[in-house]
Amino acid sequence: MYSWWANAMTALVLWGLWAFFPKLSLRYIDSITALFFETVGVFIVGLLFFLKFHQGFSLHPLGIIYAVLTGVFGTVGLYFFFSAVKLGPISVISSITALYPLITVILAFLILGERMSLQQMAGIFFALLGAFLLSWVPGRS
Repeated sequence: MYSWWANAMTALVLWGLWAFFPKLSLRYIDSITALFFETVGVFIVGLLFFLKFHQGFSLHPLGIIYAVLTGVFGTVGLYFFFSAVKLGPISVISSITALYPLITVILAFLILGERMSLQQMAGIFFALLGAFLLSWVPGRS
């Protein structure tokens, strides 16, 4: 088995919970408040992981810039995710937004020069098909 498999499966479960809990929180608070407290949770976990597992700061400017951009894009995306969840069905919204790796795959191909096998391309096709089928409601346009 691949060395990364257990970590990937753990991330899958945790991200499934991450995408589900906003629907519960947005029953009681608005999107901006939920976003704020989600970032509090991120900060607390980040600080605990840093204190437990890290030996100091790595201060390469490009690494810092990309890490900050990760936080910026993730948080702004999270705002729009929360806004969508507040108004619509979590099952459909999480299915659509779960396609975000397609953006990563395209950027990895264009910028990093990564290649995809025919099997991987078929996987992407079926992921798109699966998201379509999960979100499609007959008779609704």
